[in-house]
Amino acid sequence: LEAMKPPACFGNKAPAPAQDATGSINLPASPMIRAPENINGILAPSPSPRTIFGRYKEGDLTMEKLASADLLRTLKDEAKKMPAGPMGLLESALSGLQAHVLSESPEGVRFTERKERLDTILRHCLLVKAQGEDALSMTKLAMNKLMNKTQLLRDWRKVCERFYKLAGAKFSTGGFGRGVTAVLTDLRCNGHITANDSFERTVRLPAAIKGAKLAGAGSLNVPLVCKVKESYIELAEKSILSKAHNASYLRKMKSKIAAIPADVTGFPLTDDSDEDTGGEDTKGSRGSFTAALTGVGAAIQAVDMVVGGQCANAFCAVRPPGHHAGKELRAMNAISNGFCILNSAACAAIFAVTPVSEGGRGLKRVVVIDFDVHHGNGTQDILSSTHDSRFLYVSVHAGGAHLNGYEDSDDSDTDEYSRRSLGGNKDGIFPGKCGDTSPHPGVLNIPLGKKVTALGIGTALMTQVKPAVEEFAPDLMILSAGFDAHVNDPLGMGGLSAADFGTITEVACSIAERSCSGRVVSLLEGGYGVPCCRKPKKDLFFA
Repeated sequence: LEAMKPPACFGNKAPAPAQDATGSINLPASPMIRAPENINGILAPSPSPRTIFGRYKEGDLTMEKLASADLLRTLKDEAKKMPAGPMGLLESALSGLQAHVLSESPEGVRFTERKERLDTILRHCLLVKAQGEDALSMTKLAMNKLMNKTQLLRDWRKVCERFYKLAGAKFSTGGFGRGVTAVLTDLRCNGHITANDSFERTVRLPAAIKGAKLAGAGSLNVPLVCKVKESYIELAEKSILSKAHNASYLRKMKSKIAAIPADVTGFPLTDDSDEDTGGEDTKGSRGSFTAALTGVGAAIQAVDMVVGGQCANAFCAVRPPGHHAGKELRAMNAISNGFCILNSAACAAIFAVTPVSEGGRGLKRVVVIDFDVHHGNGTQDILSSTHDSRFLYVSVHAGGAHLNGYEDSDDSDTDEYSRRSLGGNKDGIFPGKCGDTSPHPGVLNIPLGKKVTALGIGTALMTQVKPAVEEFAPDLMILSAGFDAHVNDPLGMGGLSAADFGTITEVACSIAERSCSGRVVSLLEGGYGVPCCRKPKKDLFFA
């Protein structure tokens, strides 16, 4: 495994990213255009604190510069009427946050202490933000005609996020903070060994890392984390997994994998396998559960790093993928698990909203945007089977009722077709009807037809996803980053280029910058065209 390398023709050697005198990488600032060398949708580093705020000045933290006049006037007026009331407490909380950010200084402190101090300040920012939202939502205010509660709530979120950004800029340095994108991976993820003829193979991981390195991973401001900390893997196993998957599912999967002989690979992991319909797509080896668990640990560590201010955003190059793994096998009536064992995206979202007292980050809202070519039925099953105001699940994928059948159809074959598996030979698109409609406000499913095109996904992002996410106002964005809509992917369901995937990620990051100070964690899902620089041949996956 250590010697495994992607095919020699994978990608083209790109020039090393240019660096300025401080070691910062100069990458394009446009939120809509990705430079050719930034392949595979790797997140480009955010601009350095210098370019966002100029030189840091204490005067930047005056309340008049950070908060709107309407918000300050409303808080002041309401506090005068009832000093011990909710608005009086909010005015005091905001002043306390300002004093906290002003009083802390990173000068002359060890790196570990710098990290701890910043984490404490940012927790304070998000706690005050959450407390204010709760108070404003429940309090009856005598609003003037120019100011309504919705606008007041938006202004409150903005000022708290501005404190978050400025605190991050104050503590940022080379390789740490606002100008940094982290790339996380772990060799243990390749302990999951599938069949030789499987689309989901071990070669995907070194190929993804090579793509990340071509985009700058391993440099000062794009650190490459090659091993997940054991504490996050332990947290995932002991606390988070049970909140995402049913205990019966975890027991079944663990026992099945543990029983696989050490010398056997490509063993079917789902007991519902039906070879005629492709139900054997989820295969693995004795290391498969550890691989999937490590992927969940990487996602949790990435969330902790991003929310804690160690980096602006993060990409996790992990496998196996996870967005088809639900509470139980065959989530939402799918015919199989679609190569997936544990759902890293759902687990990361759950960790993010878990209270701080229980080991989580204590956020109020998380959005998961899934641009894999298939609908993430497992993620929807875990986070949004019923409406949970903490989560918004968005999926842009191939599918539609005209392909999978309509709910009121009398065709007896429709259900079989709608449950087609990955790699199956039936009509319809995996995982079926579940991605054709949006059952409640916590889900936005956007099926794009038989094939995902740049026009289709671009239009969906700007006209549907962007407004929905901005209205939801998340504290964190998680991307289920599947690249199987690539024009050269062997599944043949997409027409996107590497540049298109870069644009998708840039647009998502741009939306996140407005909503949650750019806090984005991207997780590798599908994408099987290794190498993707040429059209797949019939025997490519046996070479």
